[in-house]
Amino acid sequence: MALHLQCSVLDQRAWNKIIKKQVVEGNTKEAFLTYRCMQETGTVVPDNFTFPVLLKAVSNLSYGRIGLALHAQIVKTGFDNHLLVQTSLLNMYSSVQRIDEARKVFDGMQDKDLVAWNSMLDAYVSIQKMDFATQLFRTMPQRDLLSYNIMVSGYSKIAENTTSPDHLTITTSLSACAQLGLLEKGRQIHVYAQDSRLVSSPHVTTSLIDMYAKCGCVESFLTVFYKSKVRDVYCWNALISGLALHGYGVAALKVYDEMLQSTNPDDITFIALLSACSHSGLIEEGQTLFDSMEIDHGVARKMEHYGCLVDLLGRAGFLESAYTIIATMPFRAGKSVLGALLGACVNYRDLEIGEKVVKILVNDGFLNDGDYMMVSNLYASCDRWDDANCWRAMMNNSGIVKAAGSSSIEVANKMHKLIL
Repeated sequence: MALHLQCSVLDQRAWNKIIKKQVVEGNTKEAFLTYRCMQETGTVVPDNFTFPVLLKAVSNLSYGRIGLALHAQIVKTGFDNHLLVQTSLLNMYSSVQRIDEARKVFDGMQDKDLVAWNSMLDAYVSIQKMDFATQLFRTMPQRDLLSYNIMVSGYSKIAENTTSPDHLTITTSLSACAQLGLLEKGRQIHVYAQDSRLVSSPHVTTSLIDMYAKCGCVESFLTVFYKSKVRDVYCWNALISGLALHGYGVAALKVYDEMLQSTNPDDITFIALLSACSHSGLIEEGQTLFDSMEIDHGVARKMEHYGCLVDLLGRAGFLESAYTIIATMPFRAGKSVLGALLGACVNYRDLEIGEKVVKILVNDGFLNDGDYMMVSNLYASCDRWDDANCWRAMMNNSGIVKAAGSSSIEVANKMHKLIL
């Protein structure tokens, strides 16, 4: 009787707190008994905080039948459209290896956040459905470190998979290794691709070049390219991009001349070439390439090409010319283009051009934490300390917090994130 009276005075928040504490402590059976007691009061209804905790308990112990019963109650109480509850349902079905039900929950989500995408990705990887995981990975609107880690985890067991992977599976795995800087994993996949006779695919060759380039292995990506018997425009682009990434602008231009003997360049080719010129200070060569795009090769200039040219001129100190490009180009300048020129203005202490760029950024609503800091640094570099402090105060008053920089490193086959 006393227990009944004690239970009857608890509110929903108190019930949720008790259940969560029991689940965290591993007292799963007691948590479900508490949940049943809560229902028996007839006065408290489970909510969007109750169900995720209970579904986590189901996931921990693989109580599939209880999970189905909870799903029915979630629908009955109307919380089946709540994002946190939906993601918890997805994870629960994944933990009991009912992936079809997990996919139904995922497909029924109107607003999928990155957590939901990663959860569905992990569901496929957990049962080594790498073909489905690859398809899902390629359709993700955005990816983070966890997304790539999930894919790499799946591909690390690729040799155990009874289904032979195709070139799409290999290329996606190499892309994940490239993004995370997992050189050893990438080399393992390279060996696997060779053993599976998939390395002859130009798609795989392109991904190998990209992976080795982003992992800092110049000799390796050059070897992959020149050993390849089939070289399409994507392979050439990857090679030029790799050389550009490491500052070999002159070598990139020589490769371009070699490319023209057998392959027509596309818009990506010129982005890579202009980037190579920018990082190597090849001003005249970059401008010549920009001019030749439409005239000699019929390749239409896009925002990215203008952005590369602005970056090229800005790095070299030709700020007036760079601003003229922005003012006369057939596109409205994007955030990255303006940011590149603003950064150059800070480096060369050009307040006149810098203020023009800031005006565009303010009018277009592009300002973020990095821009506020650059504008403040611009004024500080010109000994305009009052203006510098004013911009810092504006950033603080607007509630914008400068995001911490981060990097990641692989140590003993584990990724570690470093906050800079």
